[in-house]
Amino acid sequence: MAKITDLKGFCYPLSPEGTCSLLGCYPWHYGTEYLNIIYRTDPDALAKWIPEPLTPSRTHPDIAYVAFSKWWSVWEDCREMPSMNPERTQYKEAAIWTGCNYNGEEAQICLPIWVDNDFSMARGWAMGFPKKLGQISITDYNPYNPGMPKMGPGASLTGTVASHGERLIKGTLTIERQITPDQLPKPMGLPLIHLRHFPSLVPGHRPSVCELVKLGAVNKQSDPVAWAGSGQLEFLPSELEEHMPLAPKGDILGAYWFRNGYTFDGAEVLHDYTKDWK
Repeated sequence: MAKITDLKGFCYPLSPEGTCSLLGCYPWHYGTEYLNIIYRTDPDALAKWIPEPLTPSRTHPDIAYVAFSKWWSVWEDCREMPSMNPERTQYKEAAIWTGCNYNGEEAQICLPIWVDNDFSMARGWAMGFPKKLGQISITDYNPYNPGMPKMGPGASLTGTVASHGERLIKGTLTIERQITPDQLPKPMGLPLIHLRHFPSLVPGHRPSVCELVKLGAVNKQSDPVAWAGSGQLEFLPSELEEHMPLAPKGDILGAYWFRNGYTFDGAEVLHDYTKDWK
């Protein structure tokens, strides 16, 4: 019979050795590649996703962006994972983001998000990302393919996301100019504040975990080259998702491609909702 302290692992499955845990313990190291389309939408629809004590962005409550992204990640105690099992280090995501405010600090929060790998979904739940499985495709040009354009003005890149057999969002960037990472518009680049929620299985009980967290990030670095241009964005109806109220209701403000990286080293709890529960 095992004691609970004999079972190891950051998350399920807890096991005698901990080797088969879906995730290794943080710090987690990330490299990312983004295709983002920023747009105006209904501020009331955005506000319905933002839990108190957060408030909508004070400066741009009607702005959101869709992020199609590629990720490469490792955890600290298994940096050799890319050669051991590349499937455990690579994935794609698609998400809708908007700005928010906490006690006067501007931040951003992830609304719906889809990912194509189970370990990233499990890690996202631990961090407060409301991830669901989906199928994400993103344009990827090879510079040595004579039939493909070079990355630069005139080239177009497209991202799509589908889930449970439904195509949900399609976005396209047509590159017009080169910019630097510090020219990316807000809320891109702002701190991340998320809602962690794990329900109780006891009928009528408050959630086991319900808290607002601010995610940490250190070792930040960015590719000095980013691309900007015009964007197109299409939201497609679904019987299973709630993204349509967040669809564009005004201008597509721009589209961007860039790469960066960082280390997640933990989080800060800003508010524990279980203490308010009645």
